[in-house]
Order: sequence, then C-alpha cells, then structure tokens
Amino acid sequence: MGEHLYLGLGYMGAGVGAGLVVMGAAAGIGRVVAAAVEGIARQPEADEKIKNGMQLFIFLIEGLGIIGLGVAYVIALNLGLKGLPH
Repeated sequence: MGEHLYLGLGYMGAGVGAGLVVMGAAAGIGRVVAAAVEGIARQPEADEKIKNGMQLFIFLIEGLGIIGLGVAYVIALNLGLKGLPH
C-alpha cells in the first residue's frame, strides 16, 4: 500500500505542477496582450511596434510554459523507476 501511495502522490504532484505551469503561462500571456491592447488604444500609430514587441514576449512565455510541462511529464514518467522508501 505504501508504494502505491507514494506513486499516487508523485503523479498528483506532477499533475498539479503541470496545471500551475499552464495557468501561469496563460495569465502571463493575458497580461501582455491586455497591456498591448491598451497601448494600441492610446497610440494607434504605434500599433506595429507594439505588436512586434508583444509577440516576442508571448513566444518567450509560451516557451517557458512548454518547458515546464516537459519537466512535469519527465517527473511523472520517472516516478516508478527509482526505489521507493520502505
């Protein structure tokens, strides 16, 4: 029973971590887009500069989210490979 408990908690932790990464990336992208829309509303003539700057940060945040998901999946897939405490 103890082995299953540790594996279950590990999988649950990896799942919660993956969910937090996705929510954090979505919140970050939302804030960047909201700031860009507000900037374009204030200065419509600078829309191309604002869009280009926004895209850079969106790609960086999305990349960090993908890396975080990869780490969570690697943790989940390697749980059963190590010895469990007795």
